This record gives sequence, structure tokens and C-alpha cells, in this order.
Amino acid sequence: MIYLTKEQFKDIIEHAKKEYPKEACGILAGKIVHGPQSTDHSPRSTVHGLEVKIVERVYKMQNVSEKPEVCYFMDPKEQLKVFKEIRQLGIEMLGIYHSHTNAPAYPSARDCEMAFYPEADYVIISLKDFNNLEVGTFKITEGNIKEEQIIVRKNILFVCIENSCRSQIAEAIVNNFYWQKFVAYSAGSKPSGIVNPLAIEVMKEIGIDISNQKSKGFDEVKGIEFDYVVTLGCGDVCPFYPAKKKFDLNIPDPKDKPIEFFRKVRDEIKNKIDEMIKEVEKDEVV
Repeated sequence: MIYLTKEQFKDIIEHAKKEYPKEACGILAGKIVHGPQSTDHSPRSTVHGLEVKIVERVYKMQNVSEKPEVCYFMDPKEQLKVFKEIRQLGIEMLGIYHSHTNAPAYPSARDCEMAFYPEADYVIISLKDFNNLEVGTFKITEGNIKEEQIIVRKNILFVCIENSCRSQIAEAIVNNFYWQKFVAYSAGSKPSGIVNPLAIEVMKEIGIDISNQKSKGFDEVKGIEFDYVVTLGCGDVCPFYPAKKKFDLNIPDPKDKPIEFFRKVRDEIKNKIDEMIKEVEKDEVV
């Protein structure tokens, strides 16, 4: 099971289209999470204890094959350079992607011959129907092919004015409890420049560290396509940001309030996000 952000997935698709009629190829790198066998929503829990691959970097590689229209071969020098960078970053190669220009998204005999990394996921993008792309993911071990799951996570943006308390808490809750399906961001129209220390403290109480998060303006999320934008209860002064669907959680502002109020706000945000996610998932099923 391999997880990509929406931007990473779009990057791969655009690379495949750009290289057409040649086959595009590249490397997916990131971290592997081995989780417990539970299915609870504890921070960073995995699905049914499966090995989960979280992509952090996409490396577009040069196809130096003598027949790039029908197969791919990465430049060995470029490959070594990427492997060195991956080691320096403390991550690992998770998969290899390439495109098929006139064949289905399924490993060819040549793909099986060139599958030198049995632990890797092989992602194949078929451009056979250029307007209706097909993507498949596989494990290839000694010629045996096993289909794997690829998950493209949706983007959620939490917005408020200062991006100091409520939206910071909401961003962290989604990225810790619902990271398997969503990538959360937060921003404000007039960012304060700091994350409220009491917000940091009450999140630490439930095992989530937001001390490295920062108060951000909309410029820092520019160019990201959001599926959902969520306001936190700032009413008519809430900034506008485009998205496919919008929610308002109507959370009271804890600024200048005691820590007990921050705890109530934290718990209310978590409960309302739980309900929002249920609604989103229900809509997806329908």
C-alpha cells in the first residue's frame, strides 16, 4: 500500500504526458510505517497493521533506453545520485513508476525482467487512452505479479484570520488521526506569525507535537488544489478560499483564554472533525 499526495500524483501524470510518446520513468522515495494490528484512530495508526509506504519525494528520471517508446532504462549515474540523496535524507526507495504509451497499466514481460527491486512498488501509468488514463500498482517478485493499492490523499485547508490557534489544532488533528486519506494545511488572511503556546501545550497533552508548525498566510498554500476548505467560526470576517466543498465548524476563539478553555476547544475541534470526515466519507460512497 503506497500513499501519495495529490500534488505528487499530478506530478507523475504530468511527467508521463510530457514524455509521450516515450516512456517516462522515476523513483518514489519516503518512509515505511509498520503499524499495530488495531484499526483505531490513534495518531499515526496504520490500516490493519499493513506495511504503509508514505511518499515524500518524487524523482523524475531520464529514460536512456535505446527504444524509449516501448521500454525504459534509467541513467545509472543519475540513479546513483538519487540513491545517495535518499540515504542522506534518511528515507528509502519505495517504488518505481513508468508509463506505457500503448499498453495497459499492467507489467509487461520486459517490466518483469527489469524488476530488480522485489520490495518496491511498481506504478504503471497507461497512456493508451490519453484522455482516460489508467494507473496500476504492483509488486513483482521473480516474475510473479501481485496487484497493490495506491492511495491519493485529498487536501483539506483550515482557514481563519491569524492561523495561530484553532486552525493549527485542526491541521494537526487531521494529519495525525486521518493522514491515511487526507493531507491537511492551515493558513490565515492576517497570520500572527506565531502558534499560540497554549495550543502547543494542549496538543502535547494528547501526544501531538505542533511546536514546529508555523503561522502561515495564503501565499504559502498557493497552487495547491483543495478538495475541502474549512472555516473555524470567524463568521463574516472569515477569508474566502476556493475549494470543491466548504465546511464551517463554528469553533469559539480561545485567544486570551485560560488553558482549560483551550482544552475544550481542542476536544470540540476533534469531535467536529470526526463528524465532518464521516459526512465526507458518506458523500464519497454515494
